[in-house]
Amino acid sequence: MAGKRILTSRITENMVTADHVYTAEEQLLIPAGTVLTSDIIEALKEHSVFAIRVEVEQDGKTPVLGDKTQQEGKEEVKYASPEPAYQAANEADTKNYYDAVRESKEYQEFHAGFVETVDHVKDALNRVVMQNEEIDSKEILSEVKSVVGASRNSLNILDMLQCMKGYDDVTYVHSMNVALLSNVIATAAMPDISKEDLDTLTLAGLLHDIGKMMISDEVLMKKDRLTISEFNIIKTHVLHGNNILKNLDLDPRVAEVAMRHHERCDGSGYPGGYHSEQISPFAKIVAIADTYDAMTSDRVYRKAICPFEVLHMFESEGLTKYEVEYLLPFLSTAVQAYMNTEVRLTTGETGKVVLVNTEEFSRPIVKVGETYHDLRKERSIYIDRIMD
Repeated sequence: MAGKRILTSRITENMVTADHVYTAEEQLLIPAGTVLTSDIIEALKEHSVFAIRVEVEQDGKTPVLGDKTQQEGKEEVKYASPEPAYQAANEADTKNYYDAVRESKEYQEFHAGFVETVDHVKDALNRVVMQNEEIDSKEILSEVKSVVGASRNSLNILDMLQCMKGYDDVTYVHSMNVALLSNVIATAAMPDISKEDLDTLTLAGLLHDIGKMMISDEVLMKKDRLTISEFNIIKTHVLHGNNILKNLDLDPRVAEVAMRHHERCDGSGYPGGYHSEQISPFAKIVAIADTYDAMTSDRVYRKAICPFEVLHMFESEGLTKYEVEYLLPFLSTAVQAYMNTEVRLTTGETGKVVLVNTEEFSRPIVKVGETYHDLRKERSIYIDRIMD
């Protein structure tokens, strides 16, 4: 459908955005196909969005108003999907966003490549640890890069990973996820990073937990709370990982990441209690990727934590523990991946994320029926879970 650029001061309710709308910092505010409301228009003005493109009729002048349909006697404003590949998801209320992602051809290809690469990584790491073989880093890195290449962009990778939750092979799937997330973070925070450095970082993310292969499953997979001595055993995986990797023909930064990905900028991490200036950039990036994936994935001792709760944790305490230079671009990218997704609020209501609050990523605007909840203002309400 045709689009027309219009000043924000002249837009009115029920107009429909023809393109995605971004802030001056290139953060996604609302997706294309959003029916504008007074709250959304006010938010556009607050973010100093000077003009947007809205859908117009064939005459190129008359704005299209929101597509209203009668359903069970109730008028409903329909929102279009920001990704054409998933358009069907928003045309039928029986499917949510991630149902449509899983049914898409690109997800099927991503899934197949992901699982095959995880199997190959598992075999390669076992040969390194158990048989003292050299690792063919070029081969496994090539496979990981092919998975990255099968995705259109960072948001697409995050969509795919959200659909990959629930696999039992925790250590190897987690390693693959951290490799992809590290790639996403570097792409967002370090746009000028060289191809060689990005490859090294991705490989470091893939191998960061190799030391866990030296920890017994009895401790590693324990469902109950770990004792202090058991937790101390778990912490030795960083030492084991460094010892394994430093003796291989790899960039030394890979072994450094294995050793330091649990260090924190405020000195609260391990094994050395390093502070920010002592921690390498790659270790800081992998630390964010490792924490995000671990918290948003199922573990033997707990279910996955809602991504918006994880975003809140990063916003509330992560700004001192993690490198802000890398964390904030990642949070901005991560929250954009949840635009137009169905969520459940602590009120018990189910709605759709329709607008990002760039000053507090964990509290977007959620549309429930014809009501818009601005979670940044309604502090007693928060997102309880993503309906995936």
